[in-house]
Amino acid sequence: MDSLMDSDEEDGIEKPLPSHEAYLCQGLKQLYQTQQLCDVTLGVEGKSFPCHRMLLASVSPYFRDMFVHSESHNAEIQLEDITASTLHCLLDYLYTEEVSLTAETAQDLFTAASKLQILPLKETAGRFLEMNISMNNCLSLYSLAHQHNHQPLLDAASCYIKQHFVPLAKQEAFLNLEPKALISLISSDNLEVPSELIVYQAVRNWVESAASVRLPLYKELLGHVRFSLLTHEELVDVKADTAEYYKHVRLKWKELDGAGRLQASGGLRKGMYDDCLACLKLDESRTQDGDDPKSYLYCFDPNAEKWETLPPLKYLSYSGCASMGCKLYLSGGQKADSSFVDTLHQYDSLTSQWTQLPSMSTARALHPFLACDKKLYAVGGCSDTGPLSSAEAFSVEQNAWAPISSLPLAVMYPASTVLRNKLYLVGGKASRSYKGLLIYDTNADWWNEVPMDFACYGAAAVSVSNGIYVFGGYTEERGNFVVQSAMATEELPNCTKGSFYLFENGRVSWEVTVPELPIALAFSCAVEWQGKIYLLAGKDETRSYNTIYSWVPEDTSWTRCPEEIPMTASQVRISSVTPLKMPKKPIQLLLFGTALSPAVSGVDDVKKQQLSSSSSREGCSLNCCWGGR
Repeated sequence: MDSLMDSDEEDGIEKPLPSHEAYLCQGLKQLYQTQQLCDVTLGVEGKSFPCHRMLLASVSPYFRDMFVHSESHNAEIQLEDITASTLHCLLDYLYTEEVSLTAETAQDLFTAASKLQILPLKETAGRFLEMNISMNNCLSLYSLAHQHNHQPLLDAASCYIKQHFVPLAKQEAFLNLEPKALISLISSDNLEVPSELIVYQAVRNWVESAASVRLPLYKELLGHVRFSLLTHEELVDVKADTAEYYKHVRLKWKELDGAGRLQASGGLRKGMYDDCLACLKLDESRTQDGDDPKSYLYCFDPNAEKWETLPPLKYLSYSGCASMGCKLYLSGGQKADSSFVDTLHQYDSLTSQWTQLPSMSTARALHPFLACDKKLYAVGGCSDTGPLSSAEAFSVEQNAWAPISSLPLAVMYPASTVLRNKLYLVGGKASRSYKGLLIYDTNADWWNEVPMDFACYGAAAVSVSNGIYVFGGYTEERGNFVVQSAMATEELPNCTKGSFYLFENGRVSWEVTVPELPIALAFSCAVEWQGKIYLLAGKDETRSYNTIYSWVPEDTSWTRCPEEIPMTASQVRISSVTPLKMPKKPIQLLLFGTALSPAVSGVDDVKKQQLSSSSSREGCSLNCCWGGR
């Protein structure tokens, strides 16, 4: 019986024979290198490349169709729009599976593979281009991806261009974009521009660069410019500009207030927001007229390290706090009379207004409240009956609550965060501190319990790309987590400076180094922002703090921010912190400005399109009509 093993005579070790695929590939390579049995020739730039019909037809529908329907089997096939060097690299890849990609060759190989329908090479070159997008090539790659309908490269190039739109709109390559590609960009909410004037100027420059053929597209392009987001000064310039250069286009303007501006625009661009950190601050003091105290919303700008006060809400303590984009949500809590509530409030930074949404099925406070995939999750906490194990989710799209699987145990004060569509509750306390963590799979509606070697509660947690950092808190066990050396008891827990790292599966990793906190902190608030982790407020056994510390993972120490929370330490009660998108200052003035003056409408000459000085607060919506010169 024949053996499939080949014996090595020197060492006596039997080795497996090469596979059929390996034999075939090696044989084809040798035939190509020696130019034996070649039955077709590809001609490019006066050069000939003998090769094999069978191989070309097996990997390329383009060649297969050509060979099946060709009447001549000996003629040399001339290929257009492919260089000799590109075809040489392409054939090397087909016969050897090896290709050397560079910034200079990848685009040509991608184009040739697309034309000849050689999918593996197209995907290989496409991935290389995705990984090497830059300011110099992103516009050409965007056009290339549009031309060949390659979605992964299109998405990558589009994302890069939107992020760097301001400088890229000034490049010559921008003026060479196809109309479809340009419209895809200027219609996007993710365009990072601080002013809509930049979008208008980009459109105008694109049209002017080839006015004879592009002017008929002007009306359609203006439909994607959000004129209602222009400031008064910008609006004056645009009206004068359109009157001077495009007199055959009649523009109609109408008066809009802040809400009208938003509705007419369809929303702000990504670059018109500031990413801030929203904190819920509680003021328990009574007002002079005897009204209940209020809950104040503070916004911290990490770039400027400055605070801003936002409109208050009727007093609630121990509410859950979460955010999605420019919307902030507060669930449950306790009123000034200590009664528990089931309410859900929404703050919209675009309108600067609070709205009450449908209430939870259960009144609760001291509960984790987390946002994940367009849903808000309220889990555990406590009510007037004690700790809770119930949980429910609010669908932002459906504007309704629905129950989810209950927690395995009732728990308060856990550290909580979201990582990859899973909710994590670390530690916590009910009758006693909890030695473990709970992981909820939002897709499977299932809780998983993971034990830990120590108990903690009142810690702060924040997720990063592959895991979770947990900071401070009270602990009742000694070990790596505890920095202080005092004996821990149920009555006198330790507030610790220690922190630790969790893998996605919930296991603690002491190999990941986390620097000791500057001070022992419990009930502080942690949030990640642009690769940096911020730790706000908190308390220990004796006092509260109004400090802010920041840390970049892998750094060896924390940094104290110069700006403190705008309250004295004795007043500080920050119950939660969450990222929130806030309109930039010029946009805020547009949305929250004073009453508007009458607007101009239905005009098409220079004189009538100039704004009068009395219309300094005019909002606008644009309708384009074609008129004679």
